[in-house]
Amino acid sequence: MTRFVAKRIRFRNGEHHSVLSRPGGLPVHEATLYLNKYRKRGRAANTIHGICMVLALLYRELAKHKIDLLERLRVGQFLTIPQLNRLADAAQYRVDDLSYEDAEEPGTSKVIDIRRIRMRRKAAVEQAKAVSVATQASRLRYMADFLEFLAMYVGATLPAPLRKELAIESAHALKAFLAQVPKVPKRAKLGAREGLSKEDQDRLLAVVRLDSPDNPWQQGYVRYRNWLMVVLLLATGMRRGELLGIQLKDLHQSLPKLRIIRRADASEDPRRIQPNTKTNDREVEVRPEIMRAVWNYIRRHRKKIKAARKHPQLIVTDDGYPLSLGSVDKIFRQLREACPGLPVTLTSHVMRHTWNERFSEQAELLGLTDAVEEKARNEQQGWTDNSKSAATYTRRHASRKGREVSLKLQEQLDVTDK
Repeated sequence: MTRFVAKRIRFRNGEHHSVLSRPGGLPVHEATLYLNKYRKRGRAANTIHGICMVLALLYRELAKHKIDLLERLRVGQFLTIPQLNRLADAAQYRVDDLSYEDAEEPGTSKVIDIRRIRMRRKAAVEQAKAVSVATQASRLRYMADFLEFLAMYVGATLPAPLRKELAIESAHALKAFLAQVPKVPKRAKLGAREGLSKEDQDRLLAVVRLDSPDNPWQQGYVRYRNWLMVVLLLATGMRRGELLGIQLKDLHQSLPKLRIIRRADASEDPRRIQPNTKTNDREVEVRPEIMRAVWNYIRRHRKKIKAARKHPQLIVTDDGYPLSLGSVDKIFRQLREACPGLPVTLTSHVMRHTWNERFSEQAELLGLTDAVEEKARNEQQGWTDNSKSAATYTRRHASRKGREVSLKLQEQLDVTDK
């Protein structure tokens, strides 16, 4: 089986990057050149890794169909439209659901029972799960961009006639390929993620209380840390990566304030996948009681873990290592299991939606104008002044207001059954 794998790497200066590894472990040279283009542009490490995963899918599909892409390009030939169509088909599904059991290095041969191949492919098709339309569209665009890059890169080494022929053929084929990029629907609002209702928020806080019999964690330190994490997420609306990136020096010593700072490729962060801040740096004020809880966690709980002194991050594991993104997901999975009454969609990001909906409710009570509310929200969430991100996070509040207005209109109708 041929496996092309997207691997995360870290340089000595702390910078995170990704490479596409071919069977045997060596990186794919042309993919390294392509990914370096995004590295020079300062794109986030997670974004580059996502692109690398798309290239891994592309190379696995080519190997599956015994296609040596570089050899084709070196003789002035591009992928055919049927071959590109197969790539587009594969881009619809989760990588884990695609079968690569029969893929080998191009140019090798192996006798395989055709009946077994058909049975495996039939089972794979029946079990394969589709990715979102947005993911499918993103995959196709990155594949097309990489293939165009590679055609130009190899074409520059060819004689003029072959170079011209390859340019014309690739442009024609990629135009047909890009025509298959699906449109991401903007009207599908039903079922979109919303924040917690007031009842669910109260239920969540009751479950994570330190004395709650439903609290899923036994160890005292873990109980206090996880309770504090839930409180901070609900109180500030920050992302999980922002919470995990907070360092002790980001806490104000005398005021109830903390700073959320973007530290891409921080050398002092030992995590393989570094949690990061996606938005602008900002200072967030919290209630004095919450800040006291933070300092209580540091002085009475975190301080007892000797290994934690080696790391500046606020949130650490019970063995002192900075908490990972996956651990946060696990915490919320344990919460859902411990309290079946909580929404099955409960994640750390739902806390962000919840904060934004509560913010809208308070802004309405305070009588803030739309312009003032938008500016205040953008500042608190680290968005740019002209950002429209709030629409993504305030669906429940907007829906409620819409229903209220609609019912008011209906009151004006005479529908008496005479």
